Amino acid sequence: MSLVELKDVVKRYGQHTVLNGVSLRVEKGEIIAIIGRSGSGKSTMLRCVNGLEPIQGGTVRFEGTVVNDPGTDLRKLRQHVGIVFQSFNLFPHLTVEKNITLAPKVVKGVAKGEARALAESVLHKVGLAEKIDAYPDQLSGGQQQRVAIARSLAMQPTLMLFDEITSALDPELVGEVLKVLEEMARDGMTMMLVTHEIGFARKVADRVVFMHQGRIWEEGPAAATLGKPGTPELEHFLSAVLH
Repeated sequence: MSLVELKDVVKRYGQHTVLNGVSLRVEKGEIIAIIGRSGSGKSTMLRCVNGLEPIQGGTVRFEGTVVNDPGTDLRKLRQHVGIVFQSFNLFPHLTVEKNITLAPKVVKGVAKGEARALAESVLHKVGLAEKIDAYPDQLSGGQQQRVAIARSLAMQPTLMLFDEITSALDPELVGEVLKVLEEMARDGMTMMLVTHEIGFARKVADRVVFMHQGRIWEEGPAAATLGKPGTPELEHFLSAVLH
């Protein structure tokens, strides 16, 4: 059984169809890079995986559970699916430690002493162990984004979703965030990431999914697909992004 399975997914906003019959399987341990122009449905597809967006047709399954079933407990499901957005969404009035441990304490009942150790462990993974008592405004954008990743990791998810997490960062800070993702890939984390970083996708992703006009236009092994596009649309997209 695939970890994630989308089958004929349709998503509309009013008359506008954003996803038009999207089907995709993601296996445990796989890293899927989702690329495409703005408005092609990339972020919407990601948000359908953890039920942030209701769908109008098809099915989304996570570990066999139908995400779009009205009877599904989405809060419970989201304990296993972490999502990080391009805006860091950290609480400015809380320290890094408290930002990270809030959800584990509230949702999982993690004890106070244990929570500190958990924060130390996930901050170590993102290379920010020394910032545990800092406040968000004392950190750079790249550091804040790494704390946002650590916060998701603290829930020990099975799947991580990343929605263009480097697009709001200054170019010199992008590398430090991508390095964290590379580490997570080495640790075997299953990831779906919407990204404009084509070089990173080629290096780290197992598969690339190219979205165009609300459909999966092309997909395949990252190096091969990005090296030799099978459709003019992907070729045009890559030449626009890479030049």
